[in-house]
Amino acid sequence: MKIRNLTEKDYKLILDMDKKVYPTSSPVTKEIIKIWYINNPEFGVIFEQNKKIKGVLIAIPLNKRSWEKLINGKLKESEMNKKTIFNTSQDKELGIHIYHIEKLNTSIKEFYKISLDYLASLLNNLKKKNKDLNVIGFSGLCATKEGINLFEKKFNCKEKDFVIKEHILEKDGKRIVLETNSKGIIQNKINEGFDYITKCKMLVLYPSEKSLVWEYLR
Repeated sequence: MKIRNLTEKDYKLILDMDKKVYPTSSPVTKEIIKIWYINNPEFGVIFEQNKKIKGVLIAIPLNKRSWEKLINGKLKESEMNKKTIFNTSQDKELGIHIYHIEKLNTSIKEFYKISLDYLASLLNNLKKKNKDLNVIGFSGLCATKEGINLFEKKFNCKEKDFVIKEHILEKDGKRIVLETNSKGIIQNKINEGFDYITKCKMLVLYPSEKSLVWEYLR
């Protein structure tokens, strides 16, 4: 497969893909995506075959302070600015947050391994310029059963101190994000005809924890 950097022409596709599964009231915008890749555009890539998109890997490279704020609920994906993004000329510690990872062709096997292999090659290139570079963590805000299964079962990521109160429900093919800790409120929505999809989770992995991820990203 051919791998290329995300371009502005791809932004709508990425935002539409994310909105379909996580229609948050504070969505990422095209301007925010542009900020994510102001220093290292190679963290957002499209996988193509025969000029057709087969998969996407949208990772956000963050400096230590910002990654820690993100996984603790003090910073949202949509609130990034230039100061939050990893800068290889001044930062030695990198937190990798996955905004979206998805294969668009069922014939592709173990797309998550293809993605990790790509990230490994990316980091090897970065370390040639920044020899003291250290990946301090890996994370994803998961809002689908498939995403949670990938991050929990394949990557061994866990919910830490920050537990998201958001739940995904669906009615007539349209999903909503319901923020509550009340089982009663959730049940009311189900009584209104909504199907319960999943609870959103901020899933986090540290280098001290065993994971397939570190077989690639050491």
